Amino acid sequence: MKQLLTNRVKASVVSLAMAASAIPLCTVPVNAATPSGMIVQAENVGLSQTMKVDSVYKGTFPTDGADSVTFKLSTSYSGQSFSYGFGCSTADSPYWLELDKSGKWMEGGAGSKVEGTACKLDKATSEITIDLKKAGIKPGGSFEFRCYYSAHWDNSKGDMVNNSVTLTGVDFSGGSSSSDGPSLSSKNKKSGSWSFKDNKDGTATISSTVSKQLDELDYKLTVGYDEDYYAGKGVEPDKDDPINSHKFKYSDFGISETKDITIESLYVVVESDFDVDKFMYGCGTNVAEGSPADTEYAKRGIIKGKDKAGYWYNEMGEESREEFEEQGVEFGLKSIGEGTTLEGAGKYIECLWDVPADVQKYQTTGAGDSIGFQFWYGTKDAAKYTEITEKDPLTITSAVLTYTITKTIPYTGSTKTSVGKSLDCTASSDSKKNLEVDYSDLDIKSNMKVYAIRFDVSAKKDIKKLVYGTGTGTTKVVNDYWYQEPVNSVVLEAGKKAEIMWVLPNEVVGDSPAKNCANPDGKIVFGYYYGESDAITVDNVEVYYYEEEEPSLPEVTLWGDANCDNGVDLSDAVIIMQSLANPNKYGLNGTDLKHITLQGTVNGDVCENGNGITSADASSIQRKLLGLIPSLPESYKK
Repeated sequence: MKQLLTNRVKASVVSLAMAASAIPLCTVPVNAATPSGMIVQAENVGLSQTMKVDSVYKGTFPTDGADSVTFKLSTSYSGQSFSYGFGCSTADSPYWLELDKSGKWMEGGAGSKVEGTACKLDKATSEITIDLKKAGIKPGGSFEFRCYYSAHWDNSKGDMVNNSVTLTGVDFSGGSSSSDGPSLSSKNKKSGSWSFKDNKDGTATISSTVSKQLDELDYKLTVGYDEDYYAGKGVEPDKDDPINSHKFKYSDFGISETKDITIESLYVVVESDFDVDKFMYGCGTNVAEGSPADTEYAKRGIIKGKDKAGYWYNEMGEESREEFEEQGVEFGLKSIGEGTTLEGAGKYIECLWDVPADVQKYQTTGAGDSIGFQFWYGTKDAAKYTEITEKDPLTITSAVLTYTITKTIPYTGSTKTSVGKSLDCTASSDSKKNLEVDYSDLDIKSNMKVYAIRFDVSAKKDIKKLVYGTGTGTTKVVNDYWYQEPVNSVVLEAGKKAEIMWVLPNEVVGDSPAKNCANPDGKIVFGYYYGESDAITVDNVEVYYYEEEEPSLPEVTLWGDANCDNGVDLSDAVIIMQSLANPNKYGLNGTDLKHITLQGTVNGDVCENGNGITSADASSIQRKLLGLIPSLPESYKK
């Protein structure tokens, strides 16, 4: 795969360098500053290799890649002419590229027009920095730095004199976290980010990016068996049949919303019993039928077995796409993902897929919709390129889905309360792991409808992955007047501080204030379950609400007539006690036909009038019936 420059090309480079000896050359900057980013010093720094014509320095890239490489050179002559070539191994075909003097990466070999780069070196130390970001280098792969020409101008001879320079060091900058190649840092929105906008019309728009994590998974991946394999046989694969993919339903991650959701990324951990060298994967997702992103719908009527295909976007290799297009398939998107290749993947393989913006436009996110992960190809022996087969076990063990929820909610204001509660995720006691606080302690009143809650947390050291859970009291009988997120949430790369915005789901807030069941007389819970820092502090809690106007109360028609039958007797005391003992059946919004009414609560408020219905009101009515007090109401609230 490796192709060096031919002698003819080398000769042209020498001629170029000699012709240019009288003028400064700047094809690649000399003495240029190393690009910003983490500097990884090569093992060979401090070397002393003489570089003269036809000298070659051979090295390897760091296993996590690099954004640039800097060669440190030492020479005894100022203004020395130097011409060099650089070639490197790449992750994909053609697997070796040469750097042309124009700055382009090109294939070498016979007939190649690749030319070396000429520059001038200063006396003592000079540096040549080569940008690797567009080369697609293979992490841990090999490279070559070659000297084609090295000479200085000798005034006494009036001519160029050949000499050598010394390569004294090789530095690398950047790596997988900052390169254009595969990275575990998503380019889409990340968990923990949020925004709030008061629309000044009684509404606000809140957006929050959340990650949901599934652990202890056991989904086997068997290369060579995909959905098309089973479709060709006219059968649906059973859960125990070998297959190279897995589809995660959004309901698996606790998502029940059908709108207001944008899927940002899918992170998957694949584990193996052996070291994996090359690992290739692709992803897909449900999209609107027949939309430009529906790559399967485009195959209808053209590809065998695809007459009912649709609702799905699939990444595909360049060759696969070309094959489909040659058969007449016209895809709606100009750019379709070609999958991801990981080099030197090892036994613990971390995979990340950012959903493309063009796909997000058409993505459907109902609870039954899915996002898929597919294992395409792999090798387990870097030297012999031994392919992974169906006999080689690979298993998905963990997955994280990151999504953004954006809602326009009824909004009056928010109240922020300092808490200062310390939580310890290693504690055995729930009280030490969880923050439990009454809405009333957060200045939330009975006429306020809660739509979102923000928790400000901090730690003395980097939390890194922050795993937490949230819950709220509700007025619904189901689940014992309680709602808790069914799947734990995660903030990745949380740092020492995080602002967690919890936008309450439709199951709690409904589509109008009348259907909001967050209980202002209840409480909220924030639980800290895992993080690199054992302890965190919940510094503040801010609650976003809509305040309803208090309804005007009717005038009293008859003091003590709680059941509104135009008389006062023992049944009025009974309905008051029933409304207190069983509010869901006999309270203001009770299900029984004979539940107490608003008029009844006004008539029945006869003890400490103005304090609302209590058991003391029933006692006052009984005392009046026994003649122990002369009239109702018995007293007024002071």
